[in-house]
Amino acid sequence: MADVLKYSKKVIVSDIGASNIRFGLYLENAHGQDATVEYIEKYDRSTFGTFHDALKTYQDSLARKIDISALPISIAAAGSRLNAHSWRFSQEQWTFKKDPRIVSVISDLEGFALGALSNKTHVEIRGSVADNDPQMNDTVIAVGTGLGLSYVDRAGMTQKTHGGHMCAFGVTLEQNTIIRIIQRLADRDYMVVYEDLASGLGLVKLYQAVCLYNGFPVLFFTPEDIIEKSDANVLEQTLRLFHEFLGLFVHMALVFGHGYHGLYLGGGVIDVLNKRGLFDQETFIKFLNQDAQPVVAQNLQSCPIYLISDSNIALYGAGQATHHLERA
Repeated sequence: MADVLKYSKKVIVSDIGASNIRFGLYLENAHGQDATVEYIEKYDRSTFGTFHDALKTYQDSLARKIDISALPISIAAAGSRLNAHSWRFSQEQWTFKKDPRIVSVISDLEGFALGALSNKTHVEIRGSVADNDPQMNDTVIAVGTGLGLSYVDRAGMTQKTHGGHMCAFGVTLEQNTIIRIIQRLADRDYMVVYEDLASGLGLVKLYQAVCLYNGFPVLFFTPEDIIEKSDANVLEQTLRLFHEFLGLFVHMALVFGHGYHGLYLGGGVIDVLNKRGLFDQETFIKFLNQDAQPVVAQNLQSCPIYLISDSNIALYGAGQATHHLERA
């Protein structure tokens, strides 16, 4: 573990997800140097009534490991379950639940995006050199239960988006047939979106559609069971389509957001696929690139691509968010 006393900034950071809440101690020297997150703990959210109940449990745990009584610790939180619509740093956030120690509350995706650019947790899968256009953004995509998208400008500020809630389309007959099947299976009237095709929920829907497409029974209803137990041919087609649709979504995200400075791809689904050797880089990049106009194709093919390899990435983002408060 790091020597806590040698760091000038010490912030308890948290990442509140749909199922779990993580805490850690963000440590940083002057000017953002040597940033690290230590003493990470993960808890089941359902065992706590409030954020502060979970926070107290973590502080009690931390106090058994290090002497925190004399440390000037503040708290920064990232999580949709705290403040789903907060994308700006404002004075009002400093008094969240009237606790003066809480200095920053940001969305879970913003925490993910800021953490992704911390240069600590990347696995490079395409090391092209992006054009040094100062107007190019970084594109951060989180593939978890849902499908999140954020852009980060060169000043480190994030841009709010609606993520994978954009109209989905295919470029092959098979893809468009699968989309029509998913539309028929839907329990809602509105359009099929990319979150229905390239997320944890989307993986389940793709599997169901592939089974019906091939005349097979639907036997499994969670991503874990589908990956571990489904028929090999059904799984192969499901995962291929998943990577095709993910590539198409990323293609549009990069083009629409002028986000060619770098693509950062992560989230729980990507973690699982990568660790099991199931991330289909070739198919993903093929459908990302497409046959675009030359100027667009050049930017797409020159965009570096990184996989985010740390499930605690939003904890780094929560710590990074405090820099914006200091500059305000």
